[in-house]
Parts: sequence; C-alpha cells; structure tokens
Amino acid sequence: IPFIFKFSNFFFLTFQETGFVNILKNWDGPHYMVIAQTFYDLPSTEKLLFTRLPASYYPAHFPLFPIFIAGLAPMLGYFYSGLLINLSFGVLLNILFYQIAQKYTKHPLLLTFVFTVFPGRFFITRAIVAPETMMVFFILLALVMWEHKKYFHGALWGSLGILTKVKAGFLFPAFFAQKMEEYLLEKKGFDVRTLWMLLIPLTLTGLFTFYYFRTGNFFAFFEAEQGNDLFITLPFAQFNSTAAWIGTAWLEDVVFYFLAMFVLLVTLAYKKSNRSWFYFVLFYTLFLIFVPQRDITRFAYPMYPIFLFTFQKWFTSKEFTFALILLLPAIYFYAWNFMIQNQAPIANLAPFL
Repeated sequence: IPFIFKFSNFFFLTFQETGFVNILKNWDGPHYMVIAQTFYDLPSTEKLLFTRLPASYYPAHFPLFPIFIAGLAPMLGYFYSGLLINLSFGVLLNILFYQIAQKYTKHPLLLTFVFTVFPGRFFITRAIVAPETMMVFFILLALVMWEHKKYFHGALWGSLGILTKVKAGFLFPAFFAQKMEEYLLEKKGFDVRTLWMLLIPLTLTGLFTFYYFRTGNFFAFFEAEQGNDLFITLPFAQFNSTAAWIGTAWLEDVVFYFLAMFVLLVTLAYKKSNRSWFYFVLFYTLFLIFVPQRDITRFAYPMYPIFLFTFQKWFTSKEFTFALILLLPAIYFYAWNFMIQNQAPIANLAPFL
C-alpha cells in the first residue's frame, strides 16, 4: 500500500524515495537482475556494477532464478519479471505447503496462513525480487518426493533447487544418510533407484563447469563467497561483532533462532517417519552454526516448513492464532521499515527496469 500509493510518510516511517523503487532496490534482487542480463560474462558485468564488489562476486548467485527473469524480461522488464516470478513461486509454495499440511493438521489453511506471514523476514522475501521462495519450493518438493520413494523426482527437484541456491545441496547428504540408516540399521535391501541422488552433486559440478567456461575459474563460487567474507569460520561465528556481516553485539535473538533449530532437530531425532527431513535439518543446522552472518532467519528458510509441520499443534492453536492476529501490525511495520532500509545503492535504475 505505501509503495503503490507512493506515500512519503506512513505513521512514523519516512520514505526517502516513493513508489516501487523501494522494492526494486532490495537486496539481493539487483544482483540477480544483473546476472539475467550478463550470465556471468565478466566484462558485461563490470558495466553494471553498483557496489564495491567486483564482477567475480556474481557466481555466488546461482543462475536458475535469473534464467526465469531473462525469459520474461522482453515483455515485463527485469524488475517486474523478477517480482512476478517470486510472487508466483510464493503461490506455488503455499499450494504445496497446504497439500502437505493436510496430512498433519485439521487446520491446513490456518497453518498455511501462518506460513505466509510469519516470520516477518520470510514475509518480506516473498514480496521482493528474491530466489528464496523458488528454492524452498524445490527443496520441500524434493523432500516429499524422496519420502514417497519417488527417488528420481526427488533428485530432479533437488537439482533444480541447487541451481537456485547452493543451500539445496544439503539434500544430497540427507538422502544418503537416510538410505544408509535403512541399509545398516533396518537391514533393508539396496534400491538401485536411490542412485538418482547423485544427480544433485552432478548438477552442481555441471554448474561449476559452466562457471569455468564463463569466468575461467571452476571454483568461482567459493572465491566469490570468500571475497564477500561469507566463508565458513569457527562455530557460532554469528557472535563475533567485528565480523563483516555482524557488526553489532545486540544478538540475543540469534540465540533464540538456534534454540528453535535445536528443538526441531532433537524432536525429529525421536521420530521414525520422514527420516530424510531429520537428516536435512541435522546437516543444515551444522552448516548454520559456522556461517558468519547475522541474518540467520533468512539462512534458515529451508527448515521453516518442516518446523511448522512438526509443531503444527501449537501453530494452529487458539492461543497462537489470537497472538498472531495481535502481532500482524508489528509484522507489517517491521516489513515496511526493513524494506526501506535494506536497499542497494543504485544511482541509475534504467538497467534494472
């Protein structure tokens, strides 16, 4: 509403620029719009740089989302193509979530509503140019297919997920560990169809090979992450206030994020069903412990649907429903305030439209 109607002030919020430019500039959308135009060609990327980061940083952002943007850009432009794609995958993700939720709760629509607006960080991500809804959609679909023993489909969706963001790569060790548990502990026979899981690391290898031909560096992704100070460090690196992506000592909320992850992990450990879900949460939580990034909520998106399914009784209770209704204004104000602050320093908007 404040962007559509071009408000300059809204309650206590002040918009330095009015309109949808506030959405266009939100990170990491501009990076993906650059990739949609250049597909990692370094000289072409150099012409569109808008930060201190070099062109070699762009392989940190994977190509599937930009491919979708480039496909629609001749009709809608880069910004509105990216926005439409993200919103569309948000709808697809909600439909998928609702279908799965019917198995776990008598209130699947209510749980889907919770999934849509809470937490506020994911609510924001649904409304800007971002690949996370696409990534979560592919990861969740891959996990469901795998549990239904549709191994090829699980691997295929997982491969699309890893072409969206590297975080989907944790599906492979999760699938492998789940099958090893069956073979070693449950003494089940080997099913050759499970070898489809190799499609996920093969897809990543193919992407790195593509990077080699575009940039001359097979390990361009790792170089980009290291150059942006996002390489793996010591455990619980989030509490290093001097780190590039931390910058504050006010980090108590991160403790609660880890508490939620550990509660989910321990709860799933005692469940006999959906073992690939448990292993995915296990490996992904171990990964997050080492990430020197303050924005843990965004990094934890792939685990969020599993969290809601696991604790659906609480999230569909009358107490939580009433509390969420009271919380909605705070979520919206948080979203608006975040969106007008989390913007790239773009001087010339023309290449992003």
